[in-house]
Amino acid sequence: MSNSLKTVAILVALLLATLAGRALVAETADDAEPRPGYMIVIGTGVDSPRMGPYAAATVPLLLEFGGELLFISEEHGAEILEGGPFESSIRVFRFPSLQHARDFYYSEAYQREAIPLREGLGQLDVIVSDAFVPDPRWLQAGD
Repeated sequence: MSNSLKTVAILVALLLATLAGRALVAETADDAEPRPGYMIVIGTGVDSPRMGPYAAATVPLLLEFGGELLFISEEHGAEILEGGPFESSIRVFRFPSLQHARDFYYSEAYQREAIPLREGLGQLDVIVSDAFVPDPRWLQAGD
């Protein structure tokens, strides 16, 4: 998949997550809650039936770090309105903060125990980002 298509997929996933109202935003308050962190996983050619052991090892770790699955698309399940083709699947996870997402990914248990269980079962691109829900006025037409 080209880098531009990956970028589009990432932006779409973040937009969907933020517009769904799953994130809380604190504009500039010093005591503000951290912004949620998102993990976007783009899978290409993943052998889903053989990913069971990886999923079984990963789900408890996701929960431990506060991860929540927001949505999954199947391969070929995304409708491309511009660009393409896009034959990958997308998974978007929400964490309490960007640091929680990083801590999950870099945890010893995930790196040493879970990741080896998916080797050779497809290509995964893993991206983390923070995000926020824009002020609704940003989306309104000007007067």
